[in-house]
Amino acid sequence: ASPDQDLLFRSPVAFPLAPHGGPVYGAHFSPFHRNVVLSVSTDSSVRIYNVLNPRPLLVLEPTTASLFACAWSPFRPLVFAVAAADGNLYIYDLKRNKGRPEVTLKVTTDKSAVYSVAFNPRSSELLTTADGQGVVKVWRLSGALSTMAPRELEALDALATTRAAATADDGDDDSEGDGYGDGDDDNRRRESDNEEAGGF
Repeated sequence: ASPDQDLLFRSPVAFPLAPHGGPVYGAHFSPFHRNVVLSVSTDSSVRIYNVLNPRPLLVLEPTTASLFACAWSPFRPLVFAVAAADGNLYIYDLKRNKGRPEVTLKVTTDKSAVYSVAFNPRSSELLTTADGQGVVKVWRLSGALSTMAPRELEALDALATTRAAATADDGDDDSEGDGYGDGDDDNRRRESDNEEAGGF
C-alpha cells in the first residue's frame, strides 16, 4: 500500500494566522525578514503578520474595494504595493506613514481591476502591473520609494515585534516610539511623481 500523502508531505510546522473576512488572493513574505508576511483579501484589508503570532501586526484599508495582489519592494524593507478592484495601485511606505498610502496610481482608465503587481528584482525604480483591460504596464518609482532610508531595517524589526494589531484609524500614532515618521500631508499621495514606461 502506498504511504499516506499527508504523512509524506505534511509540513512539520503550522502557523495558524487570524483569518481575513473574505477570500485571500495575495500573500508575500518580506525579503528582509523571514517571519513577516503581507496578505490582501476581498475584505478590502491589507494585513501584515509575524508568522509566530496569530494576530496581525498591522491592518490597513486603502480602499473599500477588493484587493487582489500584493508585493514587498526588494529594495525598501518598509515599502509594498497593493493591487485593487477599483483600478488603482496603492503603494505604502511605512517609514513615512503607517496609515495611508504614500502613492495611489490610477492604473486603468475604466476602473477595471488590477490583478497583479511585481517589483523588478534588479532595478529598484521599476514596477509592473497587470489589469482587467488586458494591459501590462511598467511604472517608474520616485527615488524616495526606491532608495533605502536610514535605519529602515531596524524599523521593520520593530514592526515585527509589535504585540497588538494597529488599524488605519490609529496609524498616525507614533507614541510607542517605533521609529516611523508621519511624513508631510502634501507628500502622502504623489501620483504625479510616477510615470508609465515610455514616458521615462
